Amino acid sequence: MRKVYILLLSPLLWADLSWARDNLQANSACAALNGQTVQVKANMVLPAACTLRDTRFVFENVQNVSLDLNGSTLVSDKLMDAIRFTTTDPQRPSRNLSVKNGRIKGYGTALYVHRHLSPSDLQNLVRNPQGYYPYIQQTATRNVTIDNLQFLNPRGTAVYVWVGNSKVTLKNSKITAAQGPAVYLDTGSFANVIVDNVITHSGFLDPQGKPKQGRGLREAIAIDGSYNNRIARNTLTANARGGVHLYANCGEKVHSDPNYVPRIFEAKGNLIRNNRIQNNGAGGAVEIGKRVDWNLEDWDCAKPVYASFLTFKYYWDNSGHNRVEANRGNGVINVRTDNNTLVANAQTVEVDSLVRRLKGDDLVNNKVSP
Repeated sequence: MRKVYILLLSPLLWADLSWARDNLQANSACAALNGQTVQVKANMVLPAACTLRDTRFVFENVQNVSLDLNGSTLVSDKLMDAIRFTTTDPQRPSRNLSVKNGRIKGYGTALYVHRHLSPSDLQNLVRNPQGYYPYIQQTATRNVTIDNLQFLNPRGTAVYVWVGNSKVTLKNSKITAAQGPAVYLDTGSFANVIVDNVITHSGFLDPQGKPKQGRGLREAIAIDGSYNNRIARNTLTANARGGVHLYANCGEKVHSDPNYVPRIFEAKGNLIRNNRIQNNGAGGAVEIGKRVDWNLEDWDCAKPVYASFLTFKYYWDNSGHNRVEANRGNGVINVRTDNNTLVANAQTVEVDSLVRRLKGDDLVNNKVSP
């Protein structure tokens, strides 16, 4: 007579086996994403706590789509973006997108908000920038939310908002050791919100990892001809050359860059409020008109020269109507343009431009109060 053995598993052991099965499936799903460029066309939640190498997530011409990294880490030594929100078809601009809950280690520019500029777009911008820029802005990527991400050592910028894109919110995130500016708001972008973030130890290295020197050192947040942004409740510490720097671009590389984009916007109407900006190197805690006193003779600028001394060339910056209020920490707030308001900041405020003084062109309508 044959004996039959019946194996009884405890509920706890069944749970362990179920967990092992689910974990194996999750690991397989994670491994399948390694090295892939994933087109995000519908809401996506990654398996919990994946580690993905050389993986990219691209939102292209989509609306109302989210990505939950679910505790995963994206890792790469390559100079590419990890997450890209982009519009390549102006008839279907990307709108209302989000990413949250993960870590990005390395990459080049880690997260890029983008609008493709075709050869026709570039030609029209060069011919008639004032007339054509509104079309670029209306058909660019808009309404992007970046929430609870950690960026570690991107070899460029952690979050880059490219020309003409708008209403990007970065919140509840941490950026550590970005080699360039941690956050870059480029010309013609507008109405972006940078709130409740921690940005540290950024701006020291070039993409090859070599130390930057002098003016090459960068600030935590660069506002380059971007306007109507709100920068609030952030902690900006131990960055290479300052906290938040605002400036109008001179139109650099107008003859040397085949993909030159005209720079017609000033850094106007920005609100910088209630941030802790402390121990950020040689640059100002906040600078308005960062480049007014910089000699840019070798920058191949498109704008007319405002002042020249010997071979030195200086360019006009009309980045005004900014409000800097109730910021804590140390350092200096430098103001080199007109029509700004500075209220209740812990930092010393200096309203002065050497070049404007030499030209006999006084700074006007800056309101400073304790």
